[in-house]
Amino acid sequence: MADGTGNCATNASDIVVLNQKLQYDSAAQLQHQSLADNQEDARAWAQLKLRVAQNAATVDHFLNITAAASTATAEQTGQTEEDQTVSPVRTATGDAIVGGVGVSAEQIAANIANIATALTPVLATALATALSQTLTSVLPALVTAIGGASTPSQTQPKTA
Repeated sequence: MADGTGNCATNASDIVVLNQKLQYDSAAQLQHQSLADNQEDARAWAQLKLRVAQNAATVDHFLNITAAASTATAEQTGQTEEDQTVSPVRTATGDAIVGGVGVSAEQIAANIANIATALTPVLATALATALSQTLTSVLPALVTAIGGASTPSQTQPKTA
């Protein structure tokens, strides 16, 4: 009979070598994948940073154009700090108004007080009339809605 121990040892040794190779290949593949992922992540961050920089440049350009447009508008319309803002005609009109007879704040307050004094009795009379008419028209409906009068003397006609 042939002894199988040598053959078995060779098979076990081959299996161990294959297992080690598989482990090495798996580790190498994981390292390669993490490197690829890191590179992809780095590229994505680089693209994001580039986009942010481009947007900042766009905003900066917009602000420059806006400032230039405001300056151009001010130059075209003459709106500068040193320009005269009131024409001589307007100044003369203002001087005439200031020099003329005006109405004082005390006079305006007195006029408002006179109007309020005159309107108080008129408003009081109108309010009293409106309230009286409203109550006269609503009171019977209210009494009926709550169940009528509470005593017989109010619900039965009085004999003469």
